[in-house]
Amino acid sequence: MNISNDQHRAPRDDGQQDAVHCESISARGLKSPWQIDAQTHYDQHQFFWITRGGGRVRIDGTTHGFGPNTALFIPNLTVHGFEFTPSTVGWVVSVSADLAITLPEGPLMAALPQPTQQAYLTAEFTALNAEYVAESDDRTEALLHHAGLLALRYRRMKTDGLRQSFTKDTARRRLMRKFIERLEDRFNTDDTVRDYAGALSVTTTHLTRVCRETTGKPATKLIQDRTIMEAQRSLAQTQERISKISEDLGFHNPAYFSRVFAQQTGKSPRAFRNEARKHALTNPQARKTL
Repeated sequence: MNISNDQHRAPRDDGQQDAVHCESISARGLKSPWQIDAQTHYDQHQFFWITRGGGRVRIDGTTHGFGPNTALFIPNLTVHGFEFTPSTVGWVVSVSADLAITLPEGPLMAALPQPTQQAYLTAEFTALNAEYVAESDDRTEALLHHAGLLALRYRRMKTDGLRQSFTKDTARRRLMRKFIERLEDRFNTDDTVRDYAGALSVTTTHLTRVCRETTGKPATKLIQDRTIMEAQRSLAQTQERISKISEDLGFHNPAYFSRVFAQQTGKSPRAFRNEARKHALTNPQARKTL
């Protein structure tokens, strides 16, 4: 399971990540043959707009099919994965979780049958992308306004077009959501699955079963994945010493951290950092025209 693809994105010239990111479905899908494995975005929400094609989305362990003219909203901390049909056309906009805009209350999927609705939403995504690839002085401010307007469009979507099963809450989804939230707070500690289960008032067996049913991985692997993802981000986006990164992530021995990192990524921390720097140098512009 690839929890997040964020660390593979080349940084901006100033080394910071954009609070709003836009790309086409084809650009994202072709990176993993039209498939996005089960993952969780800890610090961003995502808006999808499918104009042609379709596929299946798996939300918290439940699969839903969708066709053209479908809008989806995936909040942060939601376990999700996609299988797009080849040549699917559309957009995905990712916004930072701490962005000061009002979002839909939970996961959302809606079919928009009216041509006017489709045209409005396509225009919103097109306008946002135009700002995203621009180099104007007020680009950041414009992107924030466009993201807020896009969130408003999604919140206004008529209930009769919403897929009700998409938002139905269950005990399994609630437990998974609580586990992910706690994991986000505690991934840099030496908490074990037993610690997480105890804090959530369930048995380790039950927590592991729910994690497997939802993501295909046991709780132990999700904990490890989250820690390694943070290590990748720190290595790629900061100049912090590897020993300090290791310590910050709860590893008492830098050599052990390096072994675990290499086992999970196939590279040593130093090799991963060097590759990330090389990628940034050969791709100085993070933004691409879609």
